[in-house]
Amino acid sequence: MRCTVSLFISLLIIPNAWAAGGGGHGGDEEKPKEKPETVAPIRESNERVFTPTETQLLMELDQRRIELDRREQALELRERLIDLMEQKLNGRVTELTALKAELEGLLGNLSGKDDKELQQLATMYGAMKPTIAASVMNRLDNMIVLDILKLMPAKRSGKIMESLDPSKARFISELMADRTAPPSVSPTTP
Repeated sequence: MRCTVSLFISLLIIPNAWAAGGGGHGGDEEKPKEKPETVAPIRESNERVFTPTETQLLMELDQRRIELDRREQALELRERLIDLMEQKLNGRVTELTALKAELEGLLGNLSGKDDKELQQLATMYGAMKPTIAASVMNRLDNMIVLDILKLMPAKRSGKIMESLDPSKARFISELMADRTAPPSVSPTTP
């Protein structure tokens, strides 16, 4: 279709040299240029003359073809951009999946190894006199103190809390009341 429309337009634009008898691969002699005729061109058997309406229609079709070609190029560009963005997104998903696996591993380590060590500390501090244990715990991080006290029997941890610095004891009590378990990570399929 594209070739046909271009052929029709080229027939309209290029002067009809064949009809005038001056075109083609005819002779060695060069004929003098004649004045363009004002009458209708001579028709040969394989030549078609277009009406003004047909000419206008062919020109509109050619413009439409150009517009469709531009749209096609724009769509191809968008498609390539979408493919690139999809590749980038897949890379991010891979990164996030790796980070998720790493976080799950770290959470697994927290629940295993630290529980054993905290239990040992709780046993050790539980064996001390409450005033001595409290003086050491006053210098520890609040979260560690909280974890140790939670692993002790309530009677023993209560005696240590009595000997703790009052502001630290208040803060630990608030943490015990507000403490929630860390979120569990369940495996999901992407």
